[in-house]
Amino acid sequence: MKIFKLPDLGEGLPDAEIHEWYVKEGDEIKADENMVSMETAKAVVDVPAPRSGKIAKLYGKSGDVINTGAPLVEFTDAGEEETASPDATATASETKADANAATVAGAIEVGNRVIKESATGITPTQSGSGQRIKAVPAARVLAKRLNIDLTRVIGSGAAGTIRLADVEQAAKQGGATLAPTAPQTRSAPKAGYEPVRGVRRAMAQAMSESHAQVVPVTLNDDANLSHWISGNDITLRVIRAIAAGCKTEPGLNAHYDGAANALKLNDTINLGLAMDSPDGLFVPVLKDIGNRDGKTLRDNINRYKQEVKDRAIAQDDLRDPTLTLSNFGMFAGRYANPVIVPPTVAILGTGRLYTTAAINAEGEAVQQRLMPLSLTFDHRACTGGEAARFLASVIKDLELAE
Repeated sequence: MKIFKLPDLGEGLPDAEIHEWYVKEGDEIKADENMVSMETAKAVVDVPAPRSGKIAKLYGKSGDVINTGAPLVEFTDAGEEETASPDATATASETKADANAATVAGAIEVGNRVIKESATGITPTQSGSGQRIKAVPAARVLAKRLNIDLTRVIGSGAAGTIRLADVEQAAKQGGATLAPTAPQTRSAPKAGYEPVRGVRRAMAQAMSESHAQVVPVTLNDDANLSHWISGNDITLRVIRAIAAGCKTEPGLNAHYDGAANALKLNDTINLGLAMDSPDGLFVPVLKDIGNRDGKTLRDNINRYKQEVKDRAIAQDDLRDPTLTLSNFGMFAGRYANPVIVPPTVAILGTGRLYTTAAINAEGEAVQQRLMPLSLTFDHRACTGGEAARFLASVIKDLELAE
């Protein structure tokens, strides 16, 4: 018997939900044929068979959530070695299973793209608070041997990955005396309740993480659009204004690491654009908005809308926003308290446009067309002055007579 464990389908994703099985127990399958589609953080990912053989057991049914590194499929026929058996407890077997989970052969289809699994050997762990931890297998083995809690180790590798040297340093600083954190468990739903699944589950997890970490403050104001010429694309004007705001205050186009109390200013503006769908909220990312023309951005937005509708958006297009835009006003509402998703530090919401009467400089009554704006920022990373200057710059650009 050979056990195939669920590989990391993203950058440190702790789990995935079974969307649809393409095989059943007893089926013969060839290497690289798709076995199952898994729902990750807002993307559906096809997982191919790592080998040819007969399906002996499927670990879970549609709707079940499988942890990364947990058994997914069991094969009966002999073939190339996949992972250690589930009941293996020796350190060497554990290390081998971790490495296999991160170096699965074959391609994983994401939407219309194909990506190769990383061969770095970096594997995620789950802390008691639900926080995802990245660590190379050697660091995990050493941490276990020295009884070091990886949630208290700051990684020096890419994206905060914990390396062997980081564990050694923690041991020198007394980290060997730390006890490991107990795993978190989730209770079964009460009668009449249904588990939240798919995209809505990912949204619930992101919102819980935000509530636990971020110190949010929201500023509200209006932009006067009365001087616009006809034919303006409102979304593109807002995107341009955000780029102008980031130029004035780069600190809002940033990532904040709360554990290390460290701030990273981003060179490019990758704007997350919130899109509503019957399945839940998607936030595809417009890359480098400060250096792209309006037509290219509009084409990109239209493509994202169609891909969200078809549930075909690539996981790569949902990654690494540096700031977010929510156009909730297209439905209803003038002002809101938009929610920041770490590690970003700001989100701008645009409300429903409205018309009001005002007195101009000449004392005449005039009509004004106003756009309500709601800027939420993480007060751990930004000052009120920085946020106010950013918002003022956004308003100034929006009010240009163009």
